[in-house]
Amino acid sequence: MLTAFNLFWDNIAGFMSWNLFLAFIPFAFSIFLFRRQAKRNVLWWLGLIIFTLFLPNAAYVITDIIHFVSDVREPEISGNGIIFVIIPQYLIFLIAGFQCHVLSIIRLLNYLQIKDNIAKLIGIELGINLICAYGVYLGRFPRLNSWYIISKPYRLVNTVVESFMARNFWHTIFIFFITIALLYYIFKSINLSLGAWWKNSQAQ
Repeated sequence: MLTAFNLFWDNIAGFMSWNLFLAFIPFAFSIFLFRRQAKRNVLWWLGLIIFTLFLPNAAYVITDIIHFVSDVREPEISGNGIIFVIIPQYLIFLIAGFQCHVLSIIRLLNYLQIKDNIAKLIGIELGINLICAYGVYLGRFPRLNSWYIISKPYRLVNTVVESFMARNFWHTIFIFFITIALLYYIFKSINLSLGAWWKNSQAQ
């Protein structure tokens, strides 16, 4: 008999651990790339390419809500199992994954402000989120992976070209972009508020 805890561990052993790992990669790279003392040498630019390729994986986790819909429809899972096990699991998973997306971009923006003295960043923010929306589309529908640029470059290029002619492409990209951008600004606002509160508490 399938229980909520069976499903809980199946999710962790399945897509959740893997997708959180992929979401963490750009955040980890942002820590090393976007330091004030970071030198823009060949390794830095290579790291930036990897960061860019993997950043959509952090936003991608929001599309895993489709698994949640499937899980709550399991007839053998009780209402209490859904409320106290499955819902908290997905909330933690989605928040942790998308937080990697937000923190990665915040670190990038702070770096650009300090290193390049760029003041107006909203265009960069929106552009990054738009690129991520496209990356999420490529991952969710054609099922491309970030490392295909090395392992399957022909398939990657071919799929990217064909994607612009896919049915409902622009409609889907628009929905992804609006969703990602809206969540990004909500998460960013919360992060900045918590950061300011922490600094004030430490200063007292």
